[in-house]
Amino acid sequence: MSENAPADPLLKVCALLNKHQAKYLVVGGHACILHGLVRTTEDVDLLIQEDKENYRRVIAALSELEDHAASELTANDFDDNVVIKVADEVEVDVSRRAWTVSYDEAAPNALEVLVDDVAIPYMNLRDLIKSKATYREKDKWDVQGLQRLNDRKIDMSDRSIFVRFLRAISHMLGRNKE
Repeated sequence: MSENAPADPLLKVCALLNKHQAKYLVVGGHACILHGLVRTTEDVDLLIQEDKENYRRVIAALSELEDHAASELTANDFDDNVVIKVADEVEVDVSRRAWTVSYDEAAPNALEVLVDDVAIPYMNLRDLIKSKATYREKDKWDVQGLQRLNDRKIDMSDRSIFVRFLRAISHMLGRNKE
């Protein structure tokens, strides 16, 4: 990554994927946060389009992370695995399915936010709740919180508070790196 790369893990990953024109959506913890759910996450979860060319674009993008861990992947690895964990400077879970939700199902309803000139496409609330309807305890907690947000009918069209939050985190991480 260049010295001008974002310090925030989510922004870093999205910037690379955008650069390589990969088709993806942010899901998991970061998508929950973008919808206004207060929680933490240690990785970046992605839902990608099931297509060999897109697999190659994702591999090329994530191969630019510091340890180049994704460079060992092939497009066939995505056919053989529903989820691939890339353990690099940023831990990235790349999925062909988010529980029962595919990229092709979620993409038409996806949302996008621009943070520090990085476009972040992410799953809408309805699809995110559906993707979290798993057996995992942390997903059950997420579903409860996301349903509360949905029930309150919070107008999330003004995401400025979350954009400011992500910018502040990105700024703090950038300062700590110097």
